[in-house]
Amino acid sequence: MSRSKLTPRLWEWAAIVLVLIIGAAVLLPALSRGRESAVRASCANNLKQLGLVMKMFAGEHSGAWPSLSPVPNNWMLDMRTIYPEYLTDLNILVCPSSPVKIRFERPECVSSLYYVYTGYALVSDEQALAVFEAYHHLPFATFASNDLTLPVPVWSNSSRPGAAGSNAIPVMWDRVPLDESQFGHVPRGANVLHLDGHVEFVKYSYYNNSDFFPVTRLSAETFGSVLPQMPMHCYE
Repeated sequence: MSRSKLTPRLWEWAAIVLVLIIGAAVLLPALSRGRESAVRASCANNLKQLGLVMKMFAGEHSGAWPSLSPVPNNWMLDMRTIYPEYLTDLNILVCPSSPVKIRFERPECVSSLYYVYTGYALVSDEQALAVFEAYHHLPFATFASNDLTLPVPVWSNSSRPGAAGSNAIPVMWDRVPLDESQFGHVPRGANVLHLDGHVEFVKYSYYNNSDFFPVTRLSAETFGSVLPQMPMHCYE
């Protein structure tokens, strides 16, 4: 008797549990996508703030861009030129969606583990490769003071005609990892800061499609293939 009375109640609980499981299966992916979108937006917002930093710097230096870090293989802004006068919070240089989990406590320890900056106006993989090769074959002082026949415009609303989904020259972007499994964004891609100050998410191109520059395989094999040689105290 007691067994027959309990059976309907058990079915009711089983139905409730089943509904909860189905609801969780539907909601969890949506929540995950929401978190990914929020983190990606945080990284993009960092780049927007860095764009303002560089614009303020250029405004007070006759349109010149901040210098490239003198640390070997550190494709990053030279902190001596912008910190703390223009940039006061080093956390802006940390992308929370990156698999790398390093905080920059000191300005001399800021590296290109999260974002890439070359100091040049690059609009193609060919130009990027030329800059990368010149960097590794010229003394840094020569490289840093030579435009390598690549025009470096002042900070303005200059545009790059014909670029798909973009109307400006790339200035700074999320580091494109050499190992594709290390992408911090879904879908695979990177946030790119452009010369006019806007930030756009660009999907990754394994086949080096120029419309997706600088988020290409070649970008990963150049700027994403080297690790900055930071001072020893940065690892303590």
